[in-house]
Amino acid sequence: MLRFTRLEQPKTLEEADALAKRNKLAPLLGSGCWLRLAKRKWPLVIDLSLCGLDYIRVEEGQLCIGSMVTQRQIEENEVCRSLADGAFVKAIHAILGVQFRNMATIGGSIAGRFGFSDIWPVFLALHGQVVLADNTVLSAESYAAYRERHIIKEIRFDLTAPKVASLALRKSNADFPYITGAIRLDNHKYEIYIGGRPGIATKAQATSQIVAEEGLDGLPMAMDKVKEELTFQSNSHASESYRKAMAAVLVKRLVEEVNV
Repeated sequence: MLRFTRLEQPKTLEEADALAKRNKLAPLLGSGCWLRLAKRKWPLVIDLSLCGLDYIRVEEGQLCIGSMVTQRQIEENEVCRSLADGAFVKAIHAILGVQFRNMATIGGSIAGRFGFSDIWPVFLALHGQVVLADNTVLSAESYAAYRERHIIKEIRFDLTAPKVASLALRKSNADFPYITGAIRLDNHKYEIYIGGRPGIATKAQATSQIVAEEGLDGLPMAMDKVKEELTFQSNSHASESYRKAMAAVLVKRLVEEVNV
């Protein structure tokens, strides 16, 4: 249960940003899906729901999605559904149930940088961008390593996205994935991203290079390489050895799917 002593509900993004800078330990409340599971009582919580960040619009060839837009709103939006032939929406559709997606916001999903995220691999593969409250624009890869106190204003995608595919392996539809992945194919250049290792999704650079140079004939080599190139660990969802084996399978399936 989410417990707090004081709730602030700023009416503008500028007001929220100033509050966040003055209260560096106060959590930013999007939907609160994960904060509700915590046992801690917070002195202050900053609620972003009144800041006008629940928009989806197209500007100068980019799809701009406000950070307070829910996963379900993205799933139902026609422009989002058409992005990269539906790759982004497909990744969101796999997340738990409709009730959860009606609450979970895209800003919280990106800011959380969860290792089990279905969204992060495809966000990277689409070369998404994060716009902060001060209008700083970061690439998805740069944001993955960003650690300064901030509020996400919106995320952006180029509407002219190349071929992208994403997959996640889980024990059941209602479970977190134990391995996730996405692939980008752009002018014969492959980019493969693997998450749920259990760390946040990251690019398998050498594996991608093998597929780019050897094509489908290089798949056996690429499947071996991904197990060596990336770090895998055990947790309650899967063992290190099982994740390595499934990451190899994921690479094969992603390459085959993006080449259909």
